[in-house]
Amino acid sequence: MFSPMLVYIYIVFLLCITLVATVARWRRRLMPERERVLLMQRYVTHIINALLEHRDVTLVVEGRARRKLLLRAIYLVVSHSYATDLSLLRGTVERNRLDTLVLRRIRLSRGVRRAKWLLWAGALPLPRRDVHSLRRYAHSGDKIVRTSALLALLSARPSRAMQIIGTLHYSLSPFDIRRVVALLRRGVLPVAYEPLLLSHNTNLRRLGLAIVRSFGIDIAERHLQNIAISARNPMLVRETLYTLSSLGCPLGRAKIRRRIETLSPRERGELCRYLGVEGYSLSALRTLFSEQELSRTEPLISSYKRNLVCT
Repeated sequence: MFSPMLVYIYIVFLLCITLVATVARWRRRLMPERERVLLMQRYVTHIINALLEHRDVTLVVEGRARRKLLLRAIYLVVSHSYATDLSLLRGTVERNRLDTLVLRRIRLSRGVRRAKWLLWAGALPLPRRDVHSLRRYAHSGDKIVRTSALLALLSARPSRAMQIIGTLHYSLSPFDIRRVVALLRRGVLPVAYEPLLLSHNTNLRRLGLAIVRSFGIDIAERHLQNIAISARNPMLVRETLYTLSSLGCPLGRAKIRRRIETLSPRERGELCRYLGVEGYSLSALRTLFSEQELSRTEPLISSYKRNLVCT
């Protein structure tokens, strides 16, 4: 029989062999930083040239590290360009099985890592069945995961943007809305502001307000006035008032004044200061706020050396 000491030595020997083999395997997988940078530059350059010439991207790489690097390069180019034709990437995605890599990592990851892979998925021309598998993540309890999933879904199915947003069971955060507007600025979403403002869905209306603010669409004033007067959601009313003021629209209508009166003292003070920053004159603000509320805004207005909006 073996003595306990020999058994112990044998176990330690096996553990050492396992450790050495594991380290060696990971060292082979690890790529020197300089090599990663050079490969990334090569991939990005190839992708940009192909897209500019409107031809299919033809890249084939070996190994998971290079596939992941290629995926990052695609996301880098797509997320910083306007109206990219994702169909030109389909051949590269299929040959390198990037869709399989992304979906597997999304399924196995959690938290921030899952959110990162979801963002990368949004830069790929995924088949319909794969897009459908991403839907459940848009309702995740993790906010950053569901935001990334929403962006991936909108990028994959831009024509269904209103339906996707309209079925959400939670309120979009200001961060979520800014990210969606960024997609619109990149030419990903073919969404017009007017149907959004006319929708009865709060998320869609808030997205419409964000688009109006972002692009300074002053011809939307009539729709904004109607929302400010008729909306029952206090958050939607506040956002509409701020949108009107960001456009320099008059706020003196009796119904608008009554809406402002329903705000809490803190909200009224914040709105008063915001209007001062936006250039509204003291005479215009006196029709909306008390002298006490104006006491903190008047020095702010007096310090500005620019033309005021006399409304």
